[in-house]
Amino acid sequence: MKKYLILLAKLIVFAIAALFFMTVLLVPFALSRVVDVSNPEHWAILVIEGIQLVSVLLAAWLIIHYWDELSFVNDMGFGLRGRGKDVFYGLCVAAAIYAVGYVVSLAAGWIKIDGFHFDFSYLFVQFLFYILVAMMEESAMRGFVLGHMLDVGMNKFLALLISSFLFACLHLGNPGITSFAILNLTLAGVLLGVTYIYTRNLWFPISLHLFWNFIQGPILGYEVSGTGGKNTLLKLGISDNTLMNGGDFGFEGSLPCTILMIVATGLIIYWFETKKTTYEEATVLVDESVNDGPDDNDGTGTAVG
Repeated sequence: MKKYLILLAKLIVFAIAALFFMTVLLVPFALSRVVDVSNPEHWAILVIEGIQLVSVLLAAWLIIHYWDELSFVNDMGFGLRGRGKDVFYGLCVAAAIYAVGYVVSLAAGWIKIDGFHFDFSYLFVQFLFYILVAMMEESAMRGFVLGHMLDVGMNKFLALLISSFLFACLHLGNPGITSFAILNLTLAGVLLGVTYIYTRNLWFPISLHLFWNFIQGPILGYEVSGTGGKNTLLKLGISDNTLMNGGDFGFEGSLPCTILMIVATGLIIYWFETKKTTYEEATVLVDESVNDGPDDNDGTGTAVG
């Protein structure tokens, strides 16, 4: 029981510290009215999201460095060596889900393409924005929250489910949110975090999260969790069948998305369980790499704290 109380204390301190840093850094922009938060195409969204990312990383670093007394990079899962394939796999999973979902939705008449508009500057800013979003949310919910749940010995699937529900709750204030969308966001959290429970590395979920958002919104024209821009590559028309197309919340609020996420998550779990890759094995590999020197550290795990 004591270890879970300590875990709860760390999560609360992390949330308070991150919010404190965000407030301190964002207030000057809000008071100056330089930032137009209502305009998703304004360059200032990069500043806002960058501040949120810095705040999350700073809060996590303070706890991991001073409370846990562990390596921040390894404990969070930022090790880079050998992880280029994870970025590629994240892109592939996102592209596959949307390729299937989009084609099926078009064929069934749940959506239609109303037009095409190419705006490089918009797409570029949005890509940078979603990089920051992916890094911020994955650092917080997978790197810190899920990572600390695993560190206290919680069952990996229970930890994954709890952290995924917390991830969904972060979106409760989004436009168009529904109970079904909350279910899907929880499943999205499971999909994003499932590799982390085996590898303790963030680059697959960061990549998947980035390309999931970027393909869904700026490219295909869906709303992204209820938010979106005007200059998307494809102009999307949706039918009244909101269960099948997600309505104002985007593809994440649809039944096809539910099915595809469950299938993708099941395949990933099957892959890792077949390989018998466990957190403990990943930890041993990292410990051996650390003993060989800093250049050999692949960052796939961290000692249990």
